[in-house]
Amino acid sequence: MSQYILIVGGIIILSLIYQGVGVYIHSMSKKKFESENPDASIVVIKDRPWHPLGFINTLTCLSINGEAKEQIMTGFGQRGHYLMPGTNVLELQYETQRPGILHKWVRTTYDPQKIEVNVEAKKKYAISYDKKQEKFVFEEIAEKVSA
Repeated sequence: MSQYILIVGGIIILSLIYQGVGVYIHSMSKKKFESENPDASIVVIKDRPWHPLGFINTLTCLSINGEAKEQIMTGFGQRGHYLMPGTNVLELQYETQRPGILHKWVRTTYDPQKIEVNVEAKKKYAISYDKKQEKFVFEEIAEKVSA
Protein backbone atom coordinates (compact mmCIF):
# COMPACT_ATOMS: atom_id res chain seq x y z
CA MET A 1 0.00 0.00 0.00
CA SER A 2 2.78 2.45 0.87
CA GLN A 3 4.46 1.83 -2.50
CA TYR A 4 1.32 3.09 -4.29
CA ILE A 5 1.29 6.21 -2.13
CA LEU A 6 4.94 6.83 -3.02
CA ILE A 7 4.26 6.30 -6.75
CA VAL A 8 1.24 8.65 -6.77
CA GLY A 9 3.14 11.21 -4.68
CA GLY A 10 6.10 11.02 -7.05
CA ILE A 11 3.86 11.54 -10.08
CA ILE A 12 2.26 14.58 -8.44
CA ILE A 13 5.65 16.08 -7.56
CA LEU A 14 6.98 15.47 -11.09
CA SER A 15 3.90 17.08 -12.64
CA LEU A 16 4.29 20.16 -10.42
CA ILE A 17 7.96 20.46 -11.40
CA TYR A 18 7.04 20.05 -15.09
CA GLN A 19 4.38 22.77 -14.86
CA GLY A 20 6.74 25.12 -13.00
CA VAL A 21 9.43 24.72 -15.65
CA GLY A 22 6.85 25.35 -18.40
CA VAL A 23 5.65 28.57 -16.75
CA TYR A 24 9.25 29.72 -16.29
CA ILE A 25 10.14 29.07 -19.95
CA HIS A 26 6.99 30.88 -21.12
CA SER A 27 7.69 33.93 -18.95
CA MET A 28 11.33 34.08 -20.11
CA SER A 29 10.32 33.95 -23.79
CA LYS A 30 7.74 36.67 -23.11
CA LYS A 31 10.41 38.89 -21.46
CA LYS A 32 12.81 38.23 -24.34
CA PHE A 33 10.22 39.26 -26.94
CA GLU A 34 9.33 42.40 -24.96
CA SER A 35 12.99 43.40 -24.66
CA GLU A 36 13.60 42.84 -28.42
CA ASN A 37 10.36 44.65 -29.42
CA PRO A 38 9.73 47.48 -26.92
CA ASP A 39 7.07 49.10 -29.14
CA ALA A 40 4.90 45.97 -29.41
CA SER A 41 1.23 46.22 -28.52
CA ILE A 42 -1.03 43.50 -27.13
CA VAL A 43 -4.41 42.38 -28.42
CA VAL A 44 -6.57 40.60 -25.82
CA ILE A 45 -9.06 38.00 -27.04
CA LYS A 46 -12.48 38.60 -25.49
CA ASP A 47 -14.40 35.34 -25.55
CA ARG A 48 -15.87 32.83 -23.13
CA PRO A 49 -13.82 29.60 -23.37
CA TRP A 50 -15.43 28.13 -20.24
CA HIS A 51 -18.96 28.19 -18.80
CA PRO A 52 -20.41 25.90 -16.10
CA LEU A 53 -23.47 25.05 -18.23
CA GLY A 54 -21.49 24.56 -21.45
CA PHE A 55 -22.35 27.77 -23.35
CA ILE A 56 -18.92 28.39 -24.84
CA ASN A 57 -17.82 31.09 -27.30
CA THR A 58 -14.29 30.72 -28.64
CA LEU A 59 -12.41 33.24 -30.75
CA THR A 60 -9.22 31.93 -32.34
CA CYS A 61 -6.51 33.96 -34.03
CA LEU A 62 -5.32 31.65 -36.81
CA SER A 63 -2.59 33.94 -38.16
CA ILE A 64 -1.16 37.44 -37.91
CA ASN A 65 0.23 38.86 -41.16
CA GLY A 66 0.13 35.38 -42.69
CA GLU A 67 2.16 33.71 -39.91
CA ALA A 68 1.04 31.65 -36.94
CA LYS A 69 1.99 33.54 -33.77
CA GLU A 70 2.50 32.32 -30.22
CA GLN A 71 -0.35 32.97 -27.82
CA ILE A 72 0.41 34.73 -24.53
CA MET A 73 -1.39 35.03 -21.23
CA THR A 74 -2.14 38.69 -20.51
CA GLY A 75 -3.88 38.31 -17.18
CA PHE A 76 -5.88 35.83 -15.18
CA GLY A 77 -7.57 33.69 -17.81
CA GLN A 78 -7.00 36.20 -20.63
CA ARG A 79 -5.34 35.15 -23.85
CA GLY A 80 -3.70 37.50 -26.29
CA HIS A 81 -1.12 38.09 -29.00
CA TYR A 82 1.60 40.63 -29.64
CA LEU A 83 1.10 43.04 -32.54
CA MET A 84 3.73 45.25 -34.09
CA PRO A 85 2.89 48.94 -34.67
CA GLY A 86 1.36 49.72 -38.06
CA THR A 87 -1.12 47.79 -40.15
CA ASN A 88 -1.66 44.13 -39.29
CA VAL A 89 -3.88 41.53 -40.96
CA LEU A 90 -5.53 39.13 -38.51
CA GLU A 91 -7.18 35.89 -39.61
CA LEU A 92 -9.83 35.08 -37.01
CA GLN A 93 -12.34 32.28 -36.51
CA TYR A 94 -15.34 32.22 -34.15
CA GLU A 95 -17.00 29.12 -32.71
CA THR A 96 -19.96 28.60 -30.38
CA GLN A 97 -20.89 25.50 -28.43
CA ARG A 98 -23.98 24.76 -26.34
CA PRO A 99 -25.72 21.72 -24.87
CA GLY A 100 -28.18 20.15 -27.28
CA ILE A 101 -31.50 18.38 -26.96
CA LEU A 102 -31.12 15.66 -29.59
CA HIS A 103 -27.31 15.65 -29.58
CA LYS A 104 -24.83 16.01 -26.75
CA TRP A 105 -23.41 19.27 -28.07
CA VAL A 106 -24.36 21.72 -30.79
CA ARG A 107 -21.28 23.41 -32.23
CA THR A 108 -21.35 26.22 -34.80
CA THR A 109 -18.12 27.29 -36.49
CA TYR A 110 -18.12 30.51 -38.50
CA ASP A 111 -15.86 30.82 -41.54
CA PRO A 112 -12.47 32.45 -40.91
CA GLN A 113 -12.33 36.14 -41.71
CA LYS A 114 -9.36 38.39 -42.35
CA ILE A 115 -9.50 41.86 -40.86
CA GLU A 116 -7.01 44.66 -41.22
CA VAL A 117 -6.25 46.66 -38.05
CA ASN A 118 -4.09 49.69 -37.43
CA VAL A 119 -2.07 49.46 -34.21
CA GLU A 120 -0.16 52.15 -32.32
CA ALA A 121 2.95 51.46 -30.24
CA LYS A 122 2.65 50.29 -26.61
CA LYS A 123 -1.16 50.17 -26.54
CA LYS A 124 -3.54 47.45 -25.44
CA TYR A 125 -6.42 46.37 -27.68
CA ALA A 126 -9.30 43.93 -27.40
CA ILE A 127 -10.98 41.87 -30.09
CA SER A 128 -14.39 40.22 -29.85
CA TYR A 129 -17.13 38.92 -32.13
CA ASP A 130 -20.53 40.63 -32.51
CA LYS A 131 -23.07 37.92 -33.37
CA LYS A 132 -25.78 40.41 -34.40
CA GLN A 133 -23.62 42.16 -36.98
CA GLU A 134 -21.62 38.97 -37.70
CA LYS A 135 -18.27 40.75 -37.62
CA PHE A 136 -15.24 41.15 -35.41
CA VAL A 137 -14.91 44.24 -33.22
CA PHE A 138 -11.41 45.63 -32.63
CA GLU A 139 -11.13 48.37 -30.00
CA GLU A 140 -8.54 50.04 -27.81
CA ILE A 141 -8.46 49.42 -24.06
CA ALA A 142 -7.54 52.36 -21.81
CA GLU A 143 -4.55 50.54 -20.24
CA LYS A 144 -1.05 50.95 -21.60
CA VAL A 145 1.37 48.10 -22.07
CA SER A 146 4.15 48.20 -19.48
CA ALA A 147 7.61 48.02 -20.95
